[in-house]
Amino acid sequence: MGKPPPKKKHAPSKGNGKSRATRCQRRREAEEASLKALSKTPVAAASPSPSVEKEQVLENGEIRRIVLGDYSIAAWYASPYPAEFKQSQELYICERCLKYMQYHQTLALHSCTGPFPRGRLVYEDAAAALFEVDGKEHTLYCQNLCLLSKLFLDQKTIFYDIGGFLFYILLVRRQQNTSYQSMSRHGGSRANQQKYTEVAGHYQTDFSDFTFAGYFSKEKTSIERNNLACILVLPPFRGQNYGQLLIELSYELTKQERTTGGPEQPLSSQGFHSYRSYWRRAVILALLGESLPPEQCPVRHFSSMHHHDQKPEKNQRIFSLSRLTLLTGIRTDDVLFTLEDLGLLKLWLGRHILCIADETIRKVIAERRINLAMRMDPSGLMTDSDDDKLSESASSANDNSDGNNADDGSGEEDSD
Repeated sequence: MGKPPPKKKHAPSKGNGKSRATRCQRRREAEEASLKALSKTPVAAASPSPSVEKEQVLENGEIRRIVLGDYSIAAWYASPYPAEFKQSQELYICERCLKYMQYHQTLALHSCTGPFPRGRLVYEDAAAALFEVDGKEHTLYCQNLCLLSKLFLDQKTIFYDIGGFLFYILLVRRQQNTSYQSMSRHGGSRANQQKYTEVAGHYQTDFSDFTFAGYFSKEKTSIERNNLACILVLPPFRGQNYGQLLIELSYELTKQERTTGGPEQPLSSQGFHSYRSYWRRAVILALLGESLPPEQCPVRHFSSMHHHDQKPEKNQRIFSLSRLTLLTGIRTDDVLFTLEDLGLLKLWLGRHILCIADETIRKVIAERRINLAMRMDPSGLMTDSDDDKLSESASSANDNSDGNNADDGSGEEDSD
């Protein structure tokens, strides 16, 4: 065998070190120039980040900041406010009626004569209260709300045709000295409601120390059974579980209607994360809190199984999917997704069934690190009977007021 040909040695690059350094420098300068040019080019992404969008707002002459109550908040997206209100790129908004103004002096002179809060009280605890507002009855207020929300919701599209929607307005206490956890343990919510009712009647509590923090809306009639269309928590109030409070309330209202529902699709990535967190908690709590004792629940043993599908483990309770949707108010598709996500769904006789033991559920809770604490205090949810009692209290308060005026010599007589 002949000797292999000698390996060719790589010849050194021509030119001295100075020329190589010059080429590297030119390449680096070209990259920096391209990056600068790219940063000046408007970004046309579907969901730009807030930091990128704020730069676009400045360039496009849109609203860049709002002043609402005690907060100055940077806007994330453009909103179709009238052109004359965009000149200063800053809006002053009344936290009671959400009317928008161009100057601080106008807000200082603004006299808000409308009711505050508007609508019907549906929930109250030591930190927050929610009111149901009909878009048809409070049209201007809800239109102002939609324009405001567009500053923080990229996909918001409806601003004026809002008669077919209900809006649930979130008001929070300005300085919260009592957390909702401590309130829930001591049952403060219902006690507070009773005290407010006795003093003022028909939830006309002094809400002067409350401020607007967010809302969610839903269609009055939804073919897809959507119980939530839009949801917003203003940036200063994020990270305090108010988003979860709004989601929980939407499902509690659905359960009151004895039906099932879910959010309008598609969900954003952040919305999906929030809903998946709630679905996990709600499904697991429903399974752990099933009212029937184990001896009264359907049980299958190995000896009674004659099918080749996957079999339940011995002496495990079996829950139907319809039962679980009834307990949670969550749509069937979302329940199925959650069960599969948690690994709790099995197949038997060609049907999806829940065949699990409490030990299995607790293992899932530990492995997935699922927090089962709900934000909403059940005692703070108003019912139809509560509304009737509050209305009676309001009538009684008015009668007593008339009687007191008559005793004071005002000339008014008690209508009774």
